[in-house]
Amino acid sequence: MKILIAEDENTTRRKLEKFLEDMEYEVISCKDGLDAWEIIQSEDAPNLLILDWMMPGMNGVEICRKVREQGREPYTYILLLTMKDKQEDIIYGMEAGADDYITKPFNQHELGVRLKAGRRIVEMNKELLDAREVLHKKVIYDNLTGLYSRHYMTEILEKEYARALRHQTDLSCLLLDIDYFKVINDTFGHVFGDAVLREFSACLKEEVRKYDFLFRYGGEEFMILLPNTGIDGALSVAEKIRSTFETKTYKDGVNVTIATVSIGVASVKNHQPSESTELIAFADKALYRSKSEGRNKVSVYMNDSPMQSSEDKISKNKDCGYLRENISSILEKTKKASIQSLCLMVRNFGAAEYLKHNHQVVQYIELIGKRFNLPSSVIESFKNAALLHDNFKILLKKTLKSKRKGLNTSEKLEIESHPDMMAELTGLFDFFANERSILQHHHENFDGSGYPVGLKGNEIPLGARIFAIVDAMVAMSSERSFRENLSPEDMIKEFADSAGRQFDPKLVVIFFDIMEKQGLLAVPEAVLMKAKKKVRELIVER
Repeated sequence: MKILIAEDENTTRRKLEKFLEDMEYEVISCKDGLDAWEIIQSEDAPNLLILDWMMPGMNGVEICRKVREQGREPYTYILLLTMKDKQEDIIYGMEAGADDYITKPFNQHELGVRLKAGRRIVEMNKELLDAREVLHKKVIYDNLTGLYSRHYMTEILEKEYARALRHQTDLSCLLLDIDYFKVINDTFGHVFGDAVLREFSACLKEEVRKYDFLFRYGGEEFMILLPNTGIDGALSVAEKIRSTFETKTYKDGVNVTIATVSIGVASVKNHQPSESTELIAFADKALYRSKSEGRNKVSVYMNDSPMQSSEDKISKNKDCGYLRENISSILEKTKKASIQSLCLMVRNFGAAEYLKHNHQVVQYIELIGKRFNLPSSVIESFKNAALLHDNFKILLKKTLKSKRKGLNTSEKLEIESHPDMMAELTGLFDFFANERSILQHHHENFDGSGYPVGLKGNEIPLGARIFAIVDAMVAMSSERSFRENLSPEDMIKEFADSAGRQFDPKLVVIFFDIMEKQGLLAVPEAVLMKAKKKVRELIVER
C-alpha cells in the first residue's frame, strides 16, 4: 500500500522513510504542505497520509480540512505527526479531520500499531465500496442478460419523458415479447431457455443505437426507449427487429429452435400520455394486440383500438364487416383456449415427451407458410392442426391401448385408421373446420396411393401436404425415430426419393431451401444440391 509522508525536518523524514520501507510500504515523501497537496490531488494518490502539523506552504491541519471537504473515496486515513501534546491541541487536530496522531519523537512500535489500524480502516472502506458497486450493478443491470433492469427502467423513463416534454422532442417506447417462450422452456429445458434469452438480448443490442435504452422488462419481455424518435422511426426499428428474429436460429449443439417476437409501439407525441407510465401502458396494449392477432407482428397503439368498449365502437361504426371481424377475433381466442386445455389434459397423461416433436413441427409449418406468403390466419390454422394431431394421437393411444387384446385383424385396422378418428374428434368443435380437413387427409400421398380417400396431387389440402412433410422430417430426426441410425444425408435422400410419390415435390424443394437457410440439418452442400436437382427435374417432367 502507498503511503505519503509530508515532513520538513530531514532527519525525521528519513527515519520515517526507512521504517516504512522496512514494513513494505511504497513510500512517497515531500518537504512541505503544498507539494503534499499536489500529490493528494493526483489520480493515484495514497490513502494513507502521515502529515507533520507544522510545515511550510500548508500545515497538516489545513490539509486535513481540505481532504475531508472533498469527501474522497476510497477513504483517506490521516495520521498527524506533532510535538503538541496538550489535550486542546489534539482535539483541534481531530476536529479538522485527522484520524489519529503521534507525538515526536515517535516510538516505532507505536507508529506501526497505529498504521496497521489505519490500513485496516482503508481496506474495509474499499471492501464496502466494492460491495456497494456490486449492489449498484445488480440494481441497474439484469443478471442473466446484462441489459438494464426493470427497476432502473423506472428512473430512466421518468427522466426521458420529462426531457421530451421540456425540449418538445419525441420519445418512443417498444415492448417486445418472445413468442411461445414457455413452450421453449418446457420443451428444451430452462438452461436452453436462458441461453436463448442471453443470445436474444445480445442480438437486440445490435439493432438499436448507442444512446437508446434497452431493458429486460420481465421474463421473456423486453422494453426499448428511443429518445428523439417519432412513431415512424419507432415502427421502422420494430419491424427491423421483428424480421431479424423471424429467421434467427438458436442452437446449443443438441437443440435447435426459432423464436419470433411480438412488438407493441407507442410514442409521446403521437399518443399524448398524461404521465410516463401511461406510455408503457399504451405500448403494452399494442403488444397485446400483436399477440392476439397471431404473434410475430408489430402493432401501434390506437386510441380507437378494440381495447375500447364494444358499445363505443359499435355506436360509432355499425358496419357489419366490423362486427364480423370482432366476432371472428372472439372465436380465435376460443380456439386457442380449447387447444391449450387439450394440451394441458394430455400433459397430465404424462405425455410431455411429445412436446419437443410438436414444437419443431409448428416451427417448420410457420417457416413454410411464410415462404408461401400465406395469411397469418391460414398459417395459424395449419399450426392448430399440428397441435390437435399430436394431442389426439396421444389420447387415442391411451384410450385404445387397453382395447387391443381380443380384437380381430379387421377391428385392429379400424382402430389404426386414425385420420378419420381425428377428423371426427375435431368435428366436436365447429370452429375447427379448416383443421379438420388437414387431419383427415394428412396421410394422402401425392401420387394418390394414400388413405383414407386416395386423393391425388393438388386435390390434397395444402395444409395436409405441408404437415405430411414436416411431420415426417421431425419424426426422422427425432431420438425416438422409427428408423435406426438415419443420418441427415439419408433423410435428404429419402425426401428426394419420395418426392412425387408420397410428398409434393414443390414443397420438398421449398423445405430443402429452408433447411439450408436456417442450418437445421448438418448436411454437406453437395448432397443437398444433388437432392434439389433431382426433385426439380421431376417437377419439370411433370
